[in-house]
Amino acid sequence: MTKNIIISIFMLFISVGVNLAQNSFSAIIKDKETKEPLIGVNVVLEGTTNGTSSDLKGMITIQNIPDGKQTFVFSYIGYETVEKSYQFPLIKTEPIIIYLETLPVNLGEIIAYSTRTNNRVEEVPTRIEVIGPEEISEGNSISPGNITRLLGENSGIQIQKTSAVSGNVSLRIQGLPGQYTQLLQDGFPMYGGLSSGLSLLQIPPLDLRQVEIIKGSSSTLYGGDAIAGIVNLITKVPSEKPELSLLFNQTHKAGTDISSYYSSKHGKFGFTMLAAFNIQQAKDVSGNNFTDIPKYNRVVISPKLFYDFDDDNHLFIGLSSVFENRIGGSMKAINNKTGNPNSFFEENKTKRLNGYLKYEHTAESGNILTLKGNIGSFERNLTTNVNMFNGLQTTAFSELSYMLNLEKHKFVSGINFYYDNFNQEDLANEQSLLNYNHKTVGVFLQDNWALAQKFVLEPGVRFDYNREYGSFFLPRLAAKYHFTDNFFTRISSGLGYKIPTPFTGDAERTRYQNVKPLSGLKAEKSVGVNWDLNFKIPFSDELFLSINQSFFLTNVYNPIISNPDSLLNQTVLYQNANGSIQSKGLNTIISVTFDELVFYVDYTYLDARKTYDNNSPLELTPQNRLSTVLYYEDEEDGWKVGIESFYFGNQYLENGSKTPNYWIFDAMLQKEFEHLTIALNIENILDVRQTRYENIVNPPLNNPVFNEIYAPLEGIVANIVLKYDFY
Repeated sequence: MTKNIIISIFMLFISVGVNLAQNSFSAIIKDKETKEPLIGVNVVLEGTTNGTSSDLKGMITIQNIPDGKQTFVFSYIGYETVEKSYQFPLIKTEPIIIYLETLPVNLGEIIAYSTRTNNRVEEVPTRIEVIGPEEISEGNSISPGNITRLLGENSGIQIQKTSAVSGNVSLRIQGLPGQYTQLLQDGFPMYGGLSSGLSLLQIPPLDLRQVEIIKGSSSTLYGGDAIAGIVNLITKVPSEKPELSLLFNQTHKAGTDISSYYSSKHGKFGFTMLAAFNIQQAKDVSGNNFTDIPKYNRVVISPKLFYDFDDDNHLFIGLSSVFENRIGGSMKAINNKTGNPNSFFEENKTKRLNGYLKYEHTAESGNILTLKGNIGSFERNLTTNVNMFNGLQTTAFSELSYMLNLEKHKFVSGINFYYDNFNQEDLANEQSLLNYNHKTVGVFLQDNWALAQKFVLEPGVRFDYNREYGSFFLPRLAAKYHFTDNFFTRISSGLGYKIPTPFTGDAERTRYQNVKPLSGLKAEKSVGVNWDLNFKIPFSDELFLSINQSFFLTNVYNPIISNPDSLLNQTVLYQNANGSIQSKGLNTIISVTFDELVFYVDYTYLDARKTYDNNSPLELTPQNRLSTVLYYEDEEDGWKVGIESFYFGNQYLENGSKTPNYWIFDAMLQKEFEHLTIALNIENILDVRQTRYENIVNPPLNNPVFNEIYAPLEGIVANIVLKYDFY
C-alpha cells in the first residue's frame, strides 16, 4: 500500500514537470506564388496525433508541445508536403509564415505544349527543356526588359551579339547560327526574318507562363526554319483569381523598364493585358566615342480575349504590337544627328503588329480539334549617314489539326499554310531589291505511342511544298525508355530544311548596304540526332542529385553563306556552299539540391566546323562553355540569394584568328514581402569587355567596319527591380 502511494506521488511530480514544459506553436500558411492564406491545411506534430487544420486566415495553433527539437508536417491536397523543425521553447512567439508550393513542382508533372499532344514532359520521348514559372519569376527580377538573359542561361544556348551599333542579337542552339532556330509564341510563328536580330530584345517576360525549348531538328513539328530547334513562349491564361502586377527596373547605366500585366476571368469571358515601356540612354563605356549601349525607346502592348462557349469549346483572340526607335554609332552623331554629316550613326525604327486566333473543341472521347491562325507585319526603317534600308515583311499562318486520343496512342494530324512576303522600299535602285514571296503548304502526322509502361515511341512525318523551292519529305523518330523510376534515356532523329532569305548576321553587320538579291539558291537541308541519359538519386528527403548527359550531332547541307571575297569588300553575295556545317558535342548538367540550397553545374563541349572550308571551325562558337549557379532561398522570410559564373572558351573568327577566353560573374539578392518584391542584381562583376582586348571600330569612321563581337561590350551593369502584386 505504501509502495503504491509513493509511486503515485512520483508519477504526479513527473506529470507536473512535463506539463510545466509544454509549449505552443502558431503559424500562418500561405500559397508561395499568390501569397494568399490556405484554408484547411493539415498540420501534425511528427510522431504524434497532436495536430489541427488552418482556419479562414490560414492560421494554426498547436498546444502541448514538449521542449526540444520538434518537427511539424504540413500537408494539403494539390500542394507539396513540407516538414519544418524548430527548437522549443521558441525564442519568438509570434506566428511563423509557412509557404506551400503547388503541385506539380517537378519536370515530370509539367505539361508540354510544343509536341501538340499536351502530354506531361515525362511521357514525351522528345527532350523538351522547360523554363518554368519560378525561373521566369527570377528572370523578371533580373532582366525584365527582354528574354535574352532568360534564354541565355539555358544549356546549349548562346545569345550572340550581331551588331556592335544596334545591339542586335542572335539565338544560337548547339552552335548553329540564329537563322536555324524557330521562335514561336503559343505555337504561332510570329518572329524571325527581317526582325530576327531584334526579336529577342523586344519581348518582355512578364506575361510568360513557361518557355519550352526543343534542341535538334524540329521541322517535322513546325516546318522550315527549325533545323537547330525551336523556342516556344507559352503565355499566361486568365483564371478566376485576378492578377495585376506592376514592375519597375532601373540600371546604373541609364536603362529603365516599366511593365504591367493584368488578367481576370468573369464567367465565360477572360482577358489579359501586357503593357511595357523601355528606355535606354546611349552609353560609351570604352571611351572611343562610339556607343557600346545603343539609345532606344520601346512600347509593347499585347491584349488577349478568351471566351468559353462551354466546357468543351474555347476561343481566344490576341493582338501584339511593338513600336521601337533604336540608334547607335558616334556619340556626336547621336547627340546632334544633323550637325555633322561625317559622323556615323545607325537608326532603326521598327513597328510590329500581329493578330492571332485559336479555336479548340474537345470531344467526349478526349479527341481535340484545333483551328488557329495569325497574320502579322514587321516594318523596319534602317537609316545611317550613308545609306537607307526600308522594308515591310508580311506573314500569315493557318493550321487545322486533330488529335485522336486512344488507349496507347495520341495521333496528331493536320494541314497548315505559311505565307511570307518581303517588299523593300527603294525607288532609286529597283534592280537590287531583296523582295521575295514564299508560299508553303504542309501536312503532318505524329503519334505518341506507349508501347509498354517503360517504353514510349514517337514517330512523325511531314510533307511540305513550296512553289519556288519544291517539296520536302521530313520523317522524324523519337524514343524513350525507363530503366528504373530514376533512370531513363531518350533519343530522337529527324530531317529539316530552310528556305533562303536575305536576313543573316552578315547582312546585319554590313547594315544592308550591299546585300545582293537572292539568285540561283537551293534550300538548305539537314539531318540531326540527339541522345541523352537522365539520373536522379535521392539520398534523403532533403538531398537530391540529378545528372543529365546529352550528345548531339547536326549536319546542315549546302548551307547558304556569304561569298568570302565579296564580304571582304563589305558586299554580301549569297551562295550555296559545296559542303556542310557540322555541329557535334556533348552537354553535362549536374544539379545538387539540399533543402533550400541548390548547386548547379552546366558544361558544354562543342565542335562546330565548316566542311566546305577545309573543315575549319565555325566562327563565334566557344568549344568549351561552363556555367555554375549557387542559389539559396529562405521561404519563411522571403530571401533569395544567388551567385552565377559563366566561362566562355576560345572562339574562332572568320579570318581564322582565335579569341581569348573569359569568365563572367553575376550576383543577385531578392526579398519578398506580402505584395512587394525587391531585387538587386550585378551582372559582369569583373567588368569584362571586348574593348579591353582590342579596338572594335575600324576606319573610315564615317562608315566604319566593326570587328566581330565575341564578348560583352556594356561591361558591369547593376540594377534594382521593384515588383508589386496587387492580388
